[in-house]
Amino acid sequence: MVRPLLKIVMEKHLQPQINDDEIAENFKHTVIQELKYRFKLEWNPSSHVSARQIASFLDPRYKDLEHEVADAKEEIRKQVKSLLDDISKNNSDIQIQTSETKNDSSALAFLYGDKHNCNTDDTTVQLQNYLAEPQLRFDLDALEWWKTRAMKYPLMVVLAVKYLGIPATSVSSERCFSTAGNIVTAKRSCLAPETSFRVLRGRPVLPGCPGDTQPLVPFM
Repeated sequence: MVRPLLKIVMEKHLQPQINDDEIAENFKHTVIQELKYRFKLEWNPSSHVSARQIASFLDPRYKDLEHEVADAKEEIRKQVKSLLDDISKNNSDIQIQTSETKNDSSALAFLYGDKHNCNTDDTTVQLQNYLAEPQLRFDLDALEWWKTRAMKYPLMVVLAVKYLGIPATSVSSERCFSTAGNIVTAKRSCLAPETSFRVLRGRPVLPGCPGDTQPLVPFM
C-alpha cells in the first residue's frame, strides 16, 4: 500500500495552492520529485515490476491499481500471473483448510463427498475472479479479507502472504544493525557469536539464567 498512499499524498496534499508562497511551492515540488525518485513512481518502457507494485495489486483495497498507468497495470497483472503459474507448478496438490471447513459435517458435503480440494491449475480463473471482486474501502482489513477467502483463492493467498508481509520500511532492520554496531566494536571484537546474539536480543548472557526460556536462533 506504499505506492497508493504516496500517490494520494502527492495528488491531494502536495499540489500547489493559491495561497502558497514561493518557498512552499518549491518545498512541495522538491518533495514530489524526491518521492518519485526514491520509490520509482514513474513508469517507462524500461521499467520492471517491483515488489511494491505486486503488493499493491494483492491488496484488495488497491487491487484496481488506480494509481498506476495503463501499461504498468498490464505488466503487473502479467507478472502476478507468471508467479501464480510458478506456484502451481511447484505445488501440484494444494489443499486449504480453515477452521470453518475442518469440522464441516453438513448433509450436502456428505452427499457430494466434497473434501474442499483446490485445483492448482486454475490460475487464470483465480486471477479473473480476483479482478472481478469489488475493491475494499481503504479502512478495511486486507489480511482479514484474504483469511476469509483462502479457500477461494488458494494460490493467490500464497502470494498475498508473501508480499503483504513485507515491511513497508527498513527502519526496524536498520535499528537492529545500529545496535549491533554499538555492541560489536573494535574493543569487543572477540565476542562469541552466541554472546553477541544474546546481548543484541536482550537475553541473559549465560545460558540457563532466569529469563532464558527460549532457544537461541541466530540471525540469518
